[in-house]
Amino acid sequence: MIEATHPPGHAIPVTGRTSRLIAGEGMRTLMVLLSGALAPGIVAPAQAQEQQPLRYEAPPGYVEQRSGELVVLVPRTVDERTPCVYGIAPARPSSGDLDADAERALVEVVVPGWRRLDDRHAAMRGVSAAGWAYSWYRAAFEGDVGGQRQAINAMAMAVPADSGAVHVVWGMGSIARCLLDDASFEALFHSLAPAGWTSDDGASLARALAGTWRHTASVGLQQLSFATGGRYERGIGTTGRVGVSERTSSTATSGRFTLENGELALVPDHRPQDVERRRVRVYDEWFSGRWKRAMALLDPTATPPIVVTYYIVDP
Repeated sequence: MIEATHPPGHAIPVTGRTSRLIAGEGMRTLMVLLSGALAPGIVAPAQAQEQQPLRYEAPPGYVEQRSGELVVLVPRTVDERTPCVYGIAPARPSSGDLDADAERALVEVVVPGWRRLDDRHAAMRGVSAAGWAYSWYRAAFEGDVGGQRQAINAMAMAVPADSGAVHVVWGMGSIARCLLDDASFEALFHSLAPAGWTSDDGASLARALAGTWRHTASVGLQQLSFATGGRYERGIGTTGRVGVSERTSSTATSGRFTLENGELALVPDHRPQDVERRRVRVYDEWFSGRWKRAMALLDPTATPPIVVTYYIVDP
């Protein structure tokens, strides 16, 4: 366990650097938000057993700060690409239901005492490339920040730990800009490694990947189909407008794919040397009152890293 650097229950220290993040439209000081919102509930529960740590890496562009057992991951530069703060809170007892654990951790650990703005929420649940389950829960809250009432989005994700406990990954930020499912979250997610977990070598992810997936944007759509034998097909359709005329075009390719440690490699038949590599996460998303299967593909080599979301095409 990490020794506390200030008495339990005290606010997270706000340094001169983080206090300067106060300025900016929609980018109010995220660290001040944290000091007001997290301090009361961040102490490890007395009944929780000491846990092996949850291994992680800070997302690109983020720096790590520690306050006792609390890990805070802060962007070096707060802008439209990094509007959120993320972190790891101490493990806490599990109810045996990861969905319930995530919602309770949000209310009791991340924003204790804050007022929930409405009954709407976003949720995700799934199984990682290593085979461990998780549940992610986000809602909007209002609380006191620097003497002013502020609205924020806040998230908690429950990840299994040993001895009947869960690790808590959390995040928060501007209600207008931070949805807590950006490329930085995906990078953090793929770095997570619960201690003592035995990987299933991607078997669960491979089963979940099979099927046809579609990403739709204003300029067209992209469709990916994965077969259990390791073959894929890709179709791209684009739409362009010149004056009152509209043009559409489409292309189709196919090839082989492999999965290794959460990395999807697409090897096209016509150019096998041009391997496309993406970190892949398949999950269920709470959407319009029902669960919808989704797939997030992260390109960590892009500048900045980007994530594209696909949805399963129902048969």
